[in-house]
Amino acid sequence: MDNKEQKFNLKYTLTGFFAGIIITAVLFIIIINSADIFLNTESVSAFFAEHNTVAFLLFIPALLAIVIGYITDLNLNNILREKDLKFEETKQYSQLIFNFTESLRKGESVKKSPDLPENDKIVKSLINLSEEIEKRQKEEDQRKKEDAQRAKTSEGLAYFGAVLREHNNTIEELTQTVTNELVKYIEAFQAAFYLIDNTSGNKLIKEVSNYASGKKRLASKEFKWGEGLPGACIIEKKTTYLKNISKDYLEIESGLGSAKPRSLLIVPVVTQEGIIHGAIELASFKEYEDFEVKFIEQVAENTAMTISTLKINEETAILLKESREQAGALSSREDELQKTISEMRRLQENADMQSSAFRSYQDSTNKALIRAEFSNDGKLLFANRKFLKLFEYKSNSEIENENILKFAAPENTDWFDNLKELIFNKNSHFEGLLKHLTKSGKTLWIESSYIGLNNESGKTEKILFLGIDTTELKTDVLNLDFKLKQHDEVLFSGEFQTNGEIKEFNKKILKKLNYKSEDIISKPISDILTEKFSGSFENIINQIITSGNPFEGEIEFKNKDNEPVFLYGTIFSEKDINENINSLKFLAYDYSQQVNFAEKIREQENLIQTQIKEIEAVKERMNRRTEQVREEMRELYINTETAYIFSKKTFEMLPDAVITIDKENNIEFINESAIKLLNVTDKDITGKNIKMILPEINNKTEGIYLGDILNIDNNEISTGIETKVYITNKAGKPKKVTMLPVKVSVGLRQQLTVFLKEYKS
Repeated sequence: MDNKEQKFNLKYTLTGFFAGIIITAVLFIIIINSADIFLNTESVSAFFAEHNTVAFLLFIPALLAIVIGYITDLNLNNILREKDLKFEETKQYSQLIFNFTESLRKGESVKKSPDLPENDKIVKSLINLSEEIEKRQKEEDQRKKEDAQRAKTSEGLAYFGAVLREHNNTIEELTQTVTNELVKYIEAFQAAFYLIDNTSGNKLIKEVSNYASGKKRLASKEFKWGEGLPGACIIEKKTTYLKNISKDYLEIESGLGSAKPRSLLIVPVVTQEGIIHGAIELASFKEYEDFEVKFIEQVAENTAMTISTLKINEETAILLKESREQAGALSSREDELQKTISEMRRLQENADMQSSAFRSYQDSTNKALIRAEFSNDGKLLFANRKFLKLFEYKSNSEIENENILKFAAPENTDWFDNLKELIFNKNSHFEGLLKHLTKSGKTLWIESSYIGLNNESGKTEKILFLGIDTTELKTDVLNLDFKLKQHDEVLFSGEFQTNGEIKEFNKKILKKLNYKSEDIISKPISDILTEKFSGSFENIINQIITSGNPFEGEIEFKNKDNEPVFLYGTIFSEKDINENINSLKFLAYDYSQQVNFAEKIREQENLIQTQIKEIEAVKERMNRRTEQVREEMRELYINTETAYIFSKKTFEMLPDAVITIDKENNIEFINESAIKLLNVTDKDITGKNIKMILPEINNKTEGIYLGDILNIDNNEISTGIETKVYITNKAGKPKKVTMLPVKVSVGLRQQLTVFLKEYKS
C-alpha cells in the first residue's frame, strides 16, 4: 500500500507541476502578446521588472496545480486505505467462516469465534449444525455403549447358563465353579461363596468356596446369623456395594505381593420368589458399572434357582428312599398280621378241641396284640393291658359296658352295623385298618380283626377284637403322602410304563399341557412329546432300564395346541421288593421361561444387528447430506458476499445520500454523500445508533424532522413513497430533503434503508 501511495503522490503532484508549467507558459505568452513586447531577454526582464505583481501572479497557477495534485493524492490515498481495510476485513471474515466449516467437516468441536458477527445468519446456521452434529454424535456414542453393555450381559448370562447346566452334580461343585468362573469373567481378584446352614438347629453362614483368599482375611470361615457384611446382605436380601473399603477388612495377595482392593461387592443368592440361599462376595481393583452389578445379580439369581433345584432333587431322593423303606416295612407287617390272623382262625375252628391250647395262645396274644371282647350289641366286656394303655385307661372298670363306638373315630358311625352283618349274617369276620380315638382324643391307627366267638351250640356269644398298633407307621405314611402332595403341587410329575404307556400325570402337568387325565392315560407318551425329542426319548428309557441310573435334563413336551413346553427334571425307575422295574417316574419344573429367555436374547441380538446396519446407512446418508450442505453453504456464502460487495459499491457511488439501519436502529451503512449532507465529522460511525447523527432538537420548525421518524419500528414509514422531511445544518437551521425509505425483512433480520436528496423548492 505504501508503494501505491508513493506512485499516486508522484503521479498527481507531477501532473500538477507540469500543468502549472504549461499554464504559466500560456499566461506568459498571452501577457507578452498583450503587452506587445519583443520576445527577448532584455525586453521580458524589463517588463517584469516594471510589473512585479504580474510576475508573482504568473506563478500562482503553477503553485495551485501542484497543491491540487497533492491534495488529490491525499484523498485517493485515504479512499484506497479504506477500501483495503474493508477488503482485509472481508477476507478475514471469509477465512474465519472457512476455518469454522473446515472444523465442522472434520468433526471437531467448534465454538463461535468472537470475531464473527453475532446476528449473522450463516454463523448461526453453522453453530446450530455443529451443535446438532455434536448432539447426535453423543447420542450415537451412548447408544453404542448401551448396545455393548447389553451384548456383554447377554453373552455372560448365556455362558453362566452353560456353567450351571454342566456343573450341577453337587452344590459344592456348583458353588466352587461359579466362584472361579465369576472371578475370571468380571476381572475380580478375590471371591467367596456363602451358604446358609441349618443342620445344627441354629442358622449359620458358612463359606463353602473361595478364590485367592488371603491368610489375613478371616480367622474363621463361619458367621453367626446376621453377622458381618455377608450376614446383613443375606438378611436384607439386598446387594451391598462398597467403594471405600476399610484397610483392615481384607487384602489381596499374590506371588508378587499384596494390595488393597478398590471395591467390595456382596450379592444375595436369592430366587425370584425370595428364597435366600446365601451370598457371593467379590473384591476387585476396579469399580463396577451399574450394568455389571445387575449382571452379577442375575447370575446369583440363576445360581439360586439351580441350588433350589438341587435341594429339591436331594429331598425328593430322600423321600423316595424313605417311602420305599416304609412301604417295605408296611408290607412286612401286613404279611405278619395276615399270618397271625390265619393262625387265629385255625385256633378258633379248633377251640372246642384245644381249649387249653387256646388259653395259652390267648395269653400270648394278650402280650403281643391289642385284645378286647365285646358283647353282641357292642358293649365292652374285657380289654387287655395293651388296649388299656394304648387308649389311656387305668382299668377295665373304667370302661366296662362302654359302647364300641366310644373308641371309634366320629366319622365311622355305621361301621359297627356293617361288622354285625359280616359276623352274624354272613358268618365271616372283619379285617382292615381302622381309625380310633384315645381318652384324650388322640388318633390311633390299628390294623384290626373282629371275629365272632361261638359257644358250644355254635351261636356267636361275643365279638373278639385283635389289633396291631400301626399309628407310627400310618403317621409316617401320611406325612410322606403330605410331602409328596406338596411336591406334587410344586413340581410336574408323572408315571409311565417301560414301553412308554402313560399311567398317571399330576394335575399341574395336565393343566400345563391343557389335557384331561382321560385324554392321555394308557396312551404312548411319545404322543405328547415334540418330534425332535421323541426319537431321543426312547434311547433315554433304554439307558435308564439298562444302567439303572436316572436321567436328568430337558424334557420337551407339546401341549394340546402343539405348542412346545420345556421341562427340566429327573426320570427314574420305580422298582418292587425284588428290584424289578415296575414303571418309570419323572419329577420336573417348568423350564420354558429360560428357553424363551434365551430365544428372546437371540431375537434381540438379531434386532440389534439389523438396527446397527440401519444406523450405519443413516449415518452414511447424513455424511453425504452434511457434505452437500457444506458445499451449498460455501456457494451461498460466496454469492452473499458478492451481492453484498456489489450493493455496497453501488450505494457508495450513488450521488444520493444513503443510510441503512438494523433492527436495533444501529447504522449498518452510510455513504459519503450522506456524511456530507448530515455534516457528520466522525466518519467511523458504523454500528452506532442513528440518534448519534440525528439527535433530538428542541426548536422544531414546520414539517417533519428526519430524526423523529427514522426508526425501524415506525410503522408510519411507507416503503417506496417519497416523503419531504428536514434536517439541520451546522448552524441549527433546517434544510429540506426528500426521503425514499426501503424496508426489508429476512427471517429475524430487518433493515431500513433511506435515500436522501436535498430538496429545493
